[in-house]
Amino acid sequence: MKRNSAKFLIAVFACILLFSGCINIQNEEETTTPIGDVGNANPSAIGSYKTMEYTYQTNVDISCLTTHLDPTYLILANKTNALSEDYVPASLTTLTCETTYSMKLESRAAQALYAMLAEMKAAGVSDISVTSAYRSYEKQSETYNLWVQQEMSGGFSQDAYRVLGQAYIKMNYLDKEINRLSLADAHKVAQSYSAQPGQSEHQTGLCVDFITSGMNGELTEAFEYTEAFAWLTENAYKFGFILRYPRDKQDITGYTYEPWHYRFVGREAATDIYVGEMTLEQYLQLVNQEQ
Repeated sequence: MKRNSAKFLIAVFACILLFSGCINIQNEEETTTPIGDVGNANPSAIGSYKTMEYTYQTNVDISCLTTHLDPTYLILANKTNALSEDYVPASLTTLTCETTYSMKLESRAAQALYAMLAEMKAAGVSDISVTSAYRSYEKQSETYNLWVQQEMSGGFSQDAYRVLGQAYIKMNYLDKEINRLSLADAHKVAQSYSAQPGQSEHQTGLCVDFITSGMNGELTEAFEYTEAFAWLTENAYKFGFILRYPRDKQDITGYTYEPWHYRFVGREAATDIYVGEMTLEQYLQLVNQEQ
């Protein structure tokens, strides 16, 4: 999720260990933002893959891109559909493409990723690497708690002002000369950009976060202005990937805009989602309505 860096996580983790004895970072109350109505999707987009003409510059193995709408690749993980603590993808493989550290991905998704990166390179786009892929339930818990602690570390982040509002922060903190968020408010802010354990797509082993050399090791919206993003916007669906958290869809997905986060759903579903300008939530609702 969040525009995190490996350097930051390592540095803050040491602080978490120091505070773990006196601060309980587990949320004791329900602060998850409910997912909004997803009924505004375009039903005419369903089945678009049947008439789409796909063109590739490279020799692509189509069998790794298509899934025949296998539910395995349409699994939904979000704030209202959490995966169990023991959920692990059936087939994980270590990625052999350029990554910031050793990581794994579901095997078909990995093959589709390799094909997509080869096509990007053929198109002249090579400044891109994977900075996050499969993440276990335990790793999710560690990462989420780090962000909660960061929001409580003093001062008020831009995300805090975005989620809580300037008036709220002034009345409840600044006017009282309090300079750090409470645990409850820190959870509210962190949940807008980081998934709680079980709610992260990374546990599915079907998604990746991309980064470029000019992003200084951090995931930020700066990725939107790269050649890689421009190419992905036009072509990712051909390889079964979708932009999972589009701009202005937070009320549906539950998360803020993440131009770097791409999810493998198979070429059929990805095409329908691309043509209909939908989220995965909207697509699945339409599919369920037709059944």
